[in-house]
Amino acid sequence: MKSKNIMKIILVGFQLAFATMVSAQHTHPNKNTVDDLPPHKMEMAEGRGKTVTYHLYVSDTTVNYANNKEVKAIAVNGQIPAPTLEFTEGDTAVIFVHNRLHHHETSTHWHGLLLPNIEDGVPYLTTPPIKPGGVRKFVFPLKQSGTYWYHSHTMLQEQSGLYGPILIHPRKDTHPIDHDVVLLLSDWTNENPSEVHRTLRRNDPASEWYTIRKGYAQSLDKLISHGSYFQRVKSAWTRMPAMDLSDVYYDAFLVNGKRSIDLSQYKPGDRLRVRVINGSSSTYFYLNYGGGKIRLIAADGLDVTPISIDRILIGTAETYDFLITVPSDGAYELRATPQDVSGSTSVYIGSGEKFKAGNIPKPDVWDMDKMMMDMTVNFPGRMKMKGMDHGSMENMDTEGMDMGGMEEKNKTPKKVSQEKQSPNDNQDSGHDMKMDDEMNRKDSLQKQDHSGHKMGSKDMGKMKMEQDSTDHTAHGQHMKEAQPSEKVDHSMHGEMTGHQVGPDSTAEVVFNYDMLRALEKTTFDPVRPKKNYHLTLTGNMYRYVWSINKKVLSEADMINIKKGEVVQFTLENTTMMNHPMHLHGHFFRVLNKNGDYSPLKHTVDVPPMTSVTIEFAADEEKDWFFHCHILYHMMSGMARIVHYEGSERDTALANAPLKNLFKEDRQWFLYGSLAAKSHMSELQANYFNSRNAFRLEANANYEGQYEAEVSYERYLNDWLRPYIGFRGLQQKYYNVFNGKQIFEQDYELPVLGFRYTLPFFIEADVSVNMKGRVRGELEGEQWLLPKMFFNWRVNTDKEYHLDLEYMLAKKLSLSAGYDSRYRWGGGLLVRF
Repeated sequence: MKSKNIMKIILVGFQLAFATMVSAQHTHPNKNTVDDLPPHKMEMAEGRGKTVTYHLYVSDTTVNYANNKEVKAIAVNGQIPAPTLEFTEGDTAVIFVHNRLHHHETSTHWHGLLLPNIEDGVPYLTTPPIKPGGVRKFVFPLKQSGTYWYHSHTMLQEQSGLYGPILIHPRKDTHPIDHDVVLLLSDWTNENPSEVHRTLRRNDPASEWYTIRKGYAQSLDKLISHGSYFQRVKSAWTRMPAMDLSDVYYDAFLVNGKRSIDLSQYKPGDRLRVRVINGSSSTYFYLNYGGGKIRLIAADGLDVTPISIDRILIGTAETYDFLITVPSDGAYELRATPQDVSGSTSVYIGSGEKFKAGNIPKPDVWDMDKMMMDMTVNFPGRMKMKGMDHGSMENMDTEGMDMGGMEEKNKTPKKVSQEKQSPNDNQDSGHDMKMDDEMNRKDSLQKQDHSGHKMGSKDMGKMKMEQDSTDHTAHGQHMKEAQPSEKVDHSMHGEMTGHQVGPDSTAEVVFNYDMLRALEKTTFDPVRPKKNYHLTLTGNMYRYVWSINKKVLSEADMINIKKGEVVQFTLENTTMMNHPMHLHGHFFRVLNKNGDYSPLKHTVDVPPMTSVTIEFAADEEKDWFFHCHILYHMMSGMARIVHYEGSERDTALANAPLKNLFKEDRQWFLYGSLAAKSHMSELQANYFNSRNAFRLEANANYEGQYEAEVSYERYLNDWLRPYIGFRGLQQKYYNVFNGKQIFEQDYELPVLGFRYTLPFFIEADVSVNMKGRVRGELEGEQWLLPKMFFNWRVNTDKEYHLDLEYMLAKKLSLSAGYDSRYRWGGGLLVRF
């Protein structure tokens, strides 16, 4: 009897030891752990996979990332970014998301994962939101492997820090490596994201504040000095706003929540699989390496034919995997630079002396042609559209424009502290290139089992997903780089169709989508019915309203598809911004020059003035989200619901009405200004959303003269809006045309009229009052210097107003000028 008890005690001890060991293996270090956070659990299950459990606690916090300023943020388990969720293909994920935010609901979307619709995490569409104090249990099998991420899909919480990596190991490695390295790129602003959104939606000089801070003001002096004045005049005639590569000024760019990190813990010669996630809210990143070319082996979680590149532009929400070998002679910089080159974040691979990556040239935002080169690098040569949508360049003929890669002046890596250059002989820290070549030959002869990327036919649209690695060449060596004196033939970039540039090549290779080639054919059964939808990506940068087919999400019908079809989306971008379009619940083929071997992705960059076609198998059910992954574009309306005909909403959404999702692009904003000057005061206030606006305009002097108008207007399209309002005035003014002094007192109820935006963004206002008196008015603005604006207004009552404004800060300006009624004066203008 005693022996049996002893045996039981021993067995229990072994079980506890095993559970402790497993728990430790799946617990990720965290400096700021939540005290009551249960350990991550991994339980053995029947079959090949395991059940892996995580608890994620979403809570308010404060951070200090830039300018020594403490600001509010959102953390998961006390950290930003959120913890890395690590699994193996075939596991079952059980994730508890606890909402500890005081006043706000939250959500979690598992970006790129193929899972049951109810687990997708889009509040009110696929998954109920998580209320304050609530908890949501997500359970889904992991049918894939690769690099993915998760983030909030509630309002602007992603910008505040609610995002984290997902790493799913394959059952069998497709590339021999020593270590996995996950790098999550992000952008950070010290402003409240709601204030950022409101700033973008305003229609006054404050909306240009981010451009001014980046040094890209499209003021008159800059246009003249860059020889772009007449080009800007042509653009303004078509009502195209001043150009920029990105909307927001960010205070910091981060990798894994830091300005820079070093990977000195790895030994020289170690082979790293560097998994790069662009988890930013609205930033495209250039990635380049101080040690030469890097080896790209996977896109959006799926292995592709390996290619060697020098630079890649990674769109928001995309992921790419690279092979890099740790060097033996120093620490080489892997640098992520935002597309507008307004900062950077760095990872140093190796230890010892530091060698910098080459600088990305600053964009010439004053030159349209050069800007387009920067923005269309992922699809060079495709910019052939003759016209653009409102808010863009209409009737612009871009045929024949050179869309090749940009030249980079600084191609030789620079040491941080000394003048020593990185070696040009591509030493490999002991790695044998001949060995890689032999490995490649063997791979081409022997087909391996790469079940790590093998998915069911339903999951990947009836495609074969057994991916055969064709190249295991490590690609972090100190490759020989083109010297400044060498001329690089950028025309090759548009011709690359999966062709690999040799690791020893000295030509600079800038990545584009035509280089992405699937390992096996991705085509569909030809007998399946096919349907194409033409989706035009539209927008009005002047009003900051983004849409598809000129309708925001809340105004549009769903995209109805039938199960069993092959669905094509032809995405035509008529705007002057890049749009990373993401489809939930599916992978799609990005049709490129590789034809049958076109790659599979879940997010695709659609550059300005290009047309991109994607296609997928409609083998899912229910409703899925399709949207631009630039957070502020999505929130402004650039989204659609993909609806499977005949499907019904899950009963779990009974208390989560779909109309709540539409509130995002119907959001109301308030902005305005108050000027106190020596000769008069002015008040302007606007309360508006995408289609409606209430306006208050009033001015007065200090002798009892005033004019005030309140109106409601409705946007019929981007430029025309009729209105109804009330106007009152009591004023004396000097008519400079006849030298007479006029006094008038009137109360006009009501006033009917319309406002229309003319070329050059001149606002026309025609109104008639209840007495039949008609008045027309024109007003406009000229950007003179980076912080100086000239405003003017004239009407048919022979009144006019001239004003110079100099911005001291985003919300404070000096203002001075002349008014025909109130004469000269100046003072301060405060914005709210």
